[in-house]
Amino acid sequence: MRLANKKPGAGRKIPYELPLRRIEVARENKPLLVLATNDMKSSAVNIAERYRARWQIELFFKCIKQHLRIKSFLGKSENAVRIQILTALIAYLLVALYAKRHALTKSLWMLFSELRATLFQRPNPALDRDRHRREQRSRFYSQQCPLFA
Repeated sequence: MRLANKKPGAGRKIPYELPLRRIEVARENKPLLVLATNDMKSSAVNIAERYRARWQIELFFKCIKQHLRIKSFLGKSENAVRIQILTALIAYLLVALYAKRHALTKSLWMLFSELRATLFQRPNPALDRDRHRREQRSRFYSQQCPLFA
């Protein structure tokens, strides 16, 4: 088998000239999947397994992009990519553990949104002191005997 359309859209040529092998994969309750490969030696089952494993990797990276908010990698080396993915996974798992431990009903998406919004805000000590004074005053008045009963 060879690629038939020599001039797809916009007059581009397909530079690949070597022969290809067509493999049809039957799937449960899904339409037939047709694969084109240049691997002439491996069995069709082996090629289908490799494609399925590759698809799982694609789904993993889709999950990373959606949940860990990694839109691009900061480095190009394997080590840099690994460190960035592991850092994002650790952060995600820590927030998930925090939510589970404190029985929070908010979604992880909302927790991450709040965390991103407040992560680098400094706490206002004056607000904390004022809240503390109000709580003390409230406790004091609740313990006093009423003058008019």
